[in-house]
Amino acid sequence: MKIGAVGDIALTHDYDVIYNAKGPSYPFELVQDVLSEHDILIGNLECPFCLGGEVYPKKLSIRAHPGYAGGIKKAGFTVLTLGNNHVLDYREKAFFETISILDSHGIQWCGAGRDLAEACEPVIIERDGISVAIASRCEVTIEAPFYASPNSRGVAPLDLEQLESDIRSLRSKVDIIIVVPHWGVEDWEYPTPDQVVKAHRIIEMGADLVIGHHPHVIQGIEKYRNGYIAYSMGNLLFPDLEWRWANEYGEVKHAKLKMSRIRKRSGILSVEVSKNGISGVRMIPCRSEADLRVRPLKDSPLHDFRMWALSRPITMKNYPSFWSSYSTINGGRLYLRDFAQKLTSLRRILSYARRKSTMLWSDIRSRSGPDE
Repeated sequence: MKIGAVGDIALTHDYDVIYNAKGPSYPFELVQDVLSEHDILIGNLECPFCLGGEVYPKKLSIRAHPGYAGGIKKAGFTVLTLGNNHVLDYREKAFFETISILDSHGIQWCGAGRDLAEACEPVIIERDGISVAIASRCEVTIEAPFYASPNSRGVAPLDLEQLESDIRSLRSKVDIIIVVPHWGVEDWEYPTPDQVVKAHRIIEMGADLVIGHHPHVIQGIEKYRNGYIAYSMGNLLFPDLEWRWANEYGEVKHAKLKMSRIRKRSGILSVEVSKNGISGVRMIPCRSEADLRVRPLKDSPLHDFRMWALSRPITMKNYPSFWSSYSTINGGRLYLRDFAQKLTSLRRILSYARRKSTMLWSDIRSRSGPDE
């Protein structure tokens, strides 16, 4: 049996225009054949289905047209994980509507719920006599009350003790256990040493496969004991973002986030499984195109080398030292990138102000008549 998994699916912003013009299946058209090769297909639904509603202040909020649920279903997705930092962006009403929409399309979900127990409950699927359990968890800082409690809705936190109890309970009931954590540092191509320790522990608990996302970029794959860890799957479908919010002084702020070339790279994790465990893992390279469709790419030596370069350091004994050096370099690179973007914005503002002042001065001169 073959299981497929992808990263973040956020059919928001410019995808609204695409929905109205092209329909809900358009973003998946180029990758449909590859997705359909899998008996079970898992994706992370990174936003609720709604047309509007109340948002949390000072938080980037994203949403998808409810009609896209049909496109996701047609693309072949069996399970969507909801344990992330955006599924409650439009608060409870949109969250419960999202769950209802998924149910109506026959798409199973996990990682969030009406209370902590439901949020932690795994999805169990059987195909060809092989049973698979999928559990979703979240471990990122969220600027709003998203995490579930015993008596309130929300997403499932990555609590290792609670997760270990769940895995032990599942181990005698299913053949394959998959844990899907939403974790890591955005735009970092390598997981933190703490993530590596936690991923190893999850495999030691009895999980067969760990599939991560949140960094918005592809990270390496590690074979650990009898299991596999894909630390970050990147974005499958994610557009440029633009949003406005009010700060604590009531000032309206405006920001843009453009998908970089590295964020446009993604993949489909294709996993061969049997009742005895995982027999093979392959990352199928993909890329988000200018028309916002995702395209599968042919395997190439460059892709193989890139995955090797992302994966090999994780297995080194001195990985914490490697990551410390990498984070220093990457942090500097991202700082320079953000500075360059702000400088570009400032230039545009100054250019606009200059044009306006020229027009204003010209208008003043024309009103005052010819010089005497």
